[in-house]
Amino acid sequence: MTGKGMRIELTVSKWGNSLAVRLPGESARAIGVGEGDTLIAEVSPDGRLVLAPEGRAIDKGEARRLRRFLGGQTETAPVVGDMRRGARY
Repeated sequence: MTGKGMRIELTVSKWGNSLAVRLPGESARAIGVGEGDTLIAEVSPDGRLVLAPEGRAIDKGEARRLRRFLGGQTETAPVVGDMRRGARY
C-alpha cells in the first residue's frame, strides 16, 4: 500500500443476529491479513472506525498520517437513524 492510503467501500450485511462487513481480497492482501486473522477496531471520538491487524502498533508518524488522511475525508449525513426507522424488529 502506498503512503496515500486506500479507500475501501464496505457493505454491511446481516449475518445471523449480527451485522458483518466483507473485506475485499485486494484490500486484505494490501494489509497482509487472511482467513482466521484478528483485526482490532478502534472507534475515534468522531465516530470513525479504524481497523488494524492485531499486534501491529503504529508509530507516531503513521498516527499523524492517519489523522491527516481521516481529516480530509468528507463527512456525510448519518444514515443509521433512517435505516432504523425503516426496519421492523
